Amino acid sequence: MLRQIYAPKVMRELAVMRVVFPLIGLATCVAILGLHLWRLYHFERSVATIEAVWEEEVNRREVTIITMAELSFSRPAPTGEALECRYKFEIGTPRDGFKVGDKLDIVPATGTCQRADIIGRSEQNP
Repeated sequence: MLRQIYAPKVMRELAVMRVVFPLIGLATCVAILGLHLWRLYHFERSVATIEAVWEEEVNRREVTIITMAELSFSRPAPTGEALECRYKFEIGTPRDGFKVGDKLDIVPATGTCQRADIIGRSEQNP
C-alpha cells in the first residue's frame, strides 16, 4: 500500500484540522442545544388541553406509529391579550398513554399557533 508523503507544514495543518473541526462541531451542537433550552425555560408557558387524540403511521427510516392530538391553548399576544389557539401536534407514541382531557405544558411559538414545544404532562392534570 502506497502512503502519500506531505510536506511537514501540511502535516501540521492536517493535525490541527483533526482537532479543530470536531471542536467547532461540538461548539455548534452545544450552542443549538443551549438556545433551545433557553427558549424552553425563558419563554412564556401555556397549559394545553387535549381535545382529540389518534395514532398515525409515519415512515421515518422505518414505519413508526406516533400519537397525534388536537390541542387547545391560549398564548399571550404582543399586546398583552390572550389568543385562543387550536392546532394539531405530534405529542408522542401510543405507549405514552395520552387521552382526551389530559393537560400538557407547552411553550408556544411567538406570533403563531402553529408551532409549540411540548414540555410534558402538566401538574394540573385531573
